Amino acid sequence: MLSRVANSLYWLSRYVERAENLTRLVDVAHDRVLETGLSNNAETWQSALYAICSTESYEEATGIEGNDLDVGRFITFSSSNPDSIRRCFALARENARMVRDQISEEMWLELNSAHLFMKSEQAETLWLQHPGSLYREVVKFCLLFEGLIEGTILHDEGWHFIQVGKFLERADKTSRILDMLTYESENDRAMLISVLRSCSGLAAFRSEFRSDVTLENVFAFLLFSNSFPRSVRFCLRQTDNLLHAISGMPGGSFANEAERVTGSVLAQMNFSNVENVLSIGLHQYIDDLQSQVNEIGQRVFETYVLLPSEVQNIAGTENWQLQWQQQQQ
Repeated sequence: MLSRVANSLYWLSRYVERAENLTRLVDVAHDRVLETGLSNNAETWQSALYAICSTESYEEATGIEGNDLDVGRFITFSSSNPDSIRRCFALARENARMVRDQISEEMWLELNSAHLFMKSEQAETLWLQHPGSLYREVVKFCLLFEGLIEGTILHDEGWHFIQVGKFLERADKTSRILDMLTYESENDRAMLISVLRSCSGLAAFRSEFRSDVTLENVFAFLLFSNSFPRSVRFCLRQTDNLLHAISGMPGGSFANEAERVTGSVLAQMNFSNVENVLSIGLHQYIDDLQSQVNEIGQRVFETYVLLPSEVQNIAGTENWQLQWQQQQQ
């Protein structure tokens, strides 16, 4: 497979997954504002902005679009936000356009439809009238698109790169949503439930922990669960399996730096528990974990896209690497 094709499939998947996670996060945050009767201002949304590393971007956007810029609109539509939901769909569609022959017609039609909808006045009108309805439509599209990936294309190398992008993005966003709990010195039961809902994990959590919603249990579930498909450990295990499927190397060994780093991070999680996390410090642990997930993404790029031995004499390689690093960040 050409490296540029692998790169586009990888980022197509990451941007769709990012749009879904941002949608779940902003939907739950909006509901929490309504349920608690808090003011719908930037201060109330600070933990959400902190989780997606958009605090500075929001401040810059208020200078362009006005100090009364709604945070929900900023995350959903703002052209001043490089990581808005609308922008994620646009970037996903652009990557899909570059590999049109590698994806199914159904995938292309659904992604193009979602992109055009998010660009339309209809989407903004729906958001003004009932934000929850818009967010449910976005989540439904993302789940449908994931189903189309599973059911309409060959499960070959291209499919493996799509899955690597999905699980790396999911691991990153789950860790960032968890980091919301370190923003406040104390978190009540409502905030813990909001974090679980942002990861669509409330029902699964209750099946495992019953009604014992504590900070330790939430961290244990979203970090270390072996069976919840949005836990960080589950995502890293899937990433490890997919990378080995791409290289053909048997599990327990490694053929490249991407596999070595992924295996190392996964082993750390396999031999850790919530007590270790608490001893290190919640924010410190999450911060280190996010750096490790970013490093895995960088190693995937260096192994399968950059190919230094083949392109070291090609002009523009440094700019290409810089572009990837900006996307990754």
